Amino acid sequence: MLDKLRANKGGIITYVFLFAIIIVFVVSFGPGSFDKGCSSDRSEGWAARVNGQVVTLGEYEQVYSNLLRNFQQQAGPAFSRELAEQLGLSSMAMNQVVEHALVVQEARRQGLAISDKELAQTIFALPGFQTDGRFDEVAYKRAVSSSYGSTGRFEQALRESLLYQRLLAGLRETVKVPEGEVREAWTADHDRASLTFVRFPLSGAEAELKKPSVADVAAFLLKEGARVDQAYKDGAARFDRPKQVRARHLLVKVKAGADPAADEAARKKIEGLAARLRQGEDFAKLASEASEDPNTRSRGGDLGLVAEGLVEKPFSDAAFALAEGKISAPVRTSSGWHLVKAEQVVPARKVPVEEARAVLAPELLLKDRSTALVRERAAAALAALKAGKSLAELFPTEEAAKKSGKPQVKLGGQAVVAESTGPFGGPGPFVPRLGSAPELAAAALAASSGQRLDAVFQTAQGPVVAVVESRERPDPAQYAAQREAVQQRLISRREGQVQQAWVKKLREAADVKINPAVTAGPIPTDAG
Repeated sequence: MLDKLRANKGGIITYVFLFAIIIVFVVSFGPGSFDKGCSSDRSEGWAARVNGQVVTLGEYEQVYSNLLRNFQQQAGPAFSRELAEQLGLSSMAMNQVVEHALVVQEARRQGLAISDKELAQTIFALPGFQTDGRFDEVAYKRAVSSSYGSTGRFEQALRESLLYQRLLAGLRETVKVPEGEVREAWTADHDRASLTFVRFPLSGAEAELKKPSVADVAAFLLKEGARVDQAYKDGAARFDRPKQVRARHLLVKVKAGADPAADEAARKKIEGLAARLRQGEDFAKLASEASEDPNTRSRGGDLGLVAEGLVEKPFSDAAFALAEGKISAPVRTSSGWHLVKAEQVVPARKVPVEEARAVLAPELLLKDRSTALVRERAAAALAALKAGKSLAELFPTEEAAKKSGKPQVKLGGQAVVAESTGPFGGPGPFVPRLGSAPELAAAALAASSGQRLDAVFQTAQGPVVAVVESRERPDPAQYAAQREAVQQRLISRREGQVQQAWVKKLREAADVKINPAVTAGPIPTDAG
């Protein structure tokens, strides 16, 4: 391949889209990826099989490392692998490598190919392989051999990346946005309002009201028994008490996808520890001496009460199959080999409706009273507005209240003050500081600056009374100058949607197998 590289060294890249590919490739695979020490042995093992094609563990790990590094650049060094797993980074990486394989397979099926000349031009243009503005063959060989094991592997990966981008670029070219949608989006961008509002918090009303008496609850149950029972059905999961096990574990670490020799050595070590337990040694004492889980070792391997779904399945299957006081056979998870002891088994229990009524009835009665109270306060505020008062005068801030000598309005200890949303608009029901409030958003955009909104509007936190603080309307004279930017934004959004739907269809029609040892469960068991 290097002979062909030298022959094409003076060429230029003729396809404009290759410049974008260069950027994508540098971000995804270099220069940072060249310092990971990814050698050829990392490609051993499989992460997925896509229509029979193997995606190696090395390919998966490279994508995972790139994602992790990108997140760390955004969030800082505090973004750990543990946090990454909580956010599902391993699944994200797996989806990327699977979808990449599917797109490349489809590109080849359609007869697309990347010529040696195109490949050479791309490599010579990559900044990571240049010294003083010239292609550096020594740096090229050193970098790709370190990261990919050989120049041949690197060139194959790059060829597939170019093929992937070429097919998706062709797909994106099919996306069009009608002029009517562009103008509608531009209008929404420049049709904005800002509100002064007062919200009457339901939580404040609940804190202000006394807890319902026993007699009140009994009367409520007589009148609203069917409603209470329906609340029980709607919130059935709340009253499910799943089976739990107070467990201890002892861990011998070995990575997922480790070579057979390392895995066998770890398995023999855990079997040796199991033999010591069978001879009568104390589990907690042995775990404090021999477990390789730093988070539970000092506690004798104590994990506390665990429920199904909170630890990965091979571990939970073993724990929940045990009788109280029993110890499992060796269990393999993504963390390594475990022994599990069930210190205590807490059976599953369903709280009966008769018992749940004593919890639900007071809650519903208090909610009804709180709702009535905030609606009453909001209606009084709207009446005062109609009488000529301002929201700032009726509901001053702490500083304004001190200056005026008037007490600040409070509800259940929470200050009720006039606030500003700041400008908002565009499609959707979102109002800053208030969340989803479709009726309020529509009324604000139908009003003029300074206009009072003659209704009480409901939000998730409580009712709201508002006045339009300012109003910005579209200026048709500005449309021509701003049209292209809006159009490009809409096209980019539509391209993403089209690509996502197309790849989804590819995946639905494909035979995809994921190595379960690669993507760990919800909480790795060595995390304690």
